[in-house]
Amino acid sequence: MKTLTRLKEYIIRLSKKGLTPDEISAGVAIGIFIGFVPLIGIHTVMAFALSYFLRLNTFLVLLGTQISNPLSFPFQIFLSAEIGSLILNGKLLDIKFTKDISYLEHYILPIIIGSLVLGIVVSLFSYLTIKSFLKRRKS
Repeated sequence: MKTLTRLKEYIIRLSKKGLTPDEISAGVAIGIFIGFVPLIGIHTVMAFALSYFLRLNTFLVLLGTQISNPLSFPFQIFLSAEIGSLILNGKLLDIKFTKDISYLEHYILPIIIGSLVLGIVVSLFSYLTIKSFLKRRKS
């Protein structure tokens, strides 16, 4: 909880330095979306590129990407695969260990679809949560 308190204090300090609640919450939300992209190793490059093109605070975008770390990544991939399988097949993923399986259709495509859906949902939730938190602090 100490880390969460420090994070809140840092976000409050950023709002006092002239960043609007929209800019802060958008930066973190874009970073969280990038963190859910299942391409390991390019999150930082994507964060720098998107923060540049969208004119967002680079540090906030990088901060959001930290949702994907070595402890949470296996759970993210599993959840993404399950959600993607539900969307594509209407059922949870069947884990099979056989040579006669199409990895693209059975695993990779559900992970990609699921991670995009999960990334959109979690980043939208974080955007709304951070924005409302900052607006409550301001008033």
